[in-house]
Amino acid sequence: MKLFVDTDADTRLARRVLRDMKEHGRNLEHILAGYINHVKPSFEDFCLPTKKYADVIIPRGADNHVAVDLIIQHIRDFIQYKPGKTETQQSIEYNLRSRPH
Repeated sequence: MKLFVDTDADTRLARRVLRDMKEHGRNLEHILAGYINHVKPSFEDFCLPTKKYADVIIPRGADNHVAVDLIIQHIRDFIQYKPGKTETQQSIEYNLRSRPH
C-alpha cells in the first residue's frame, strides 16, 4: 500500500520554524530563507509528484486519527491473512479473535 501523508504547507513551515529554532538555535530569517530557497522547491519537485501514485492520501497528516487508525487496521488484517482460506472464513476467525471474552 502506497501512502501519501498530506500536510498543509503552513503547518509544515510552522513546525519547521519551531523545530529549527529550538533544536538548532537558528533565527527566523535563516529558516525562512532556507525554506523558500531549498525546502519548498525540493518538496514540489520530488515529494509532491509522488502523490498521484498513492493508494491512500492522508489529509492533515498524523493529526488525522481516523485515517491512521484505518491504515493500522488494514495492516493488521494484512498480517493476519492466511492464503487458502476464503474471505468469509478469515472474517469469522478475525471476529472471534476480536471479541472480548
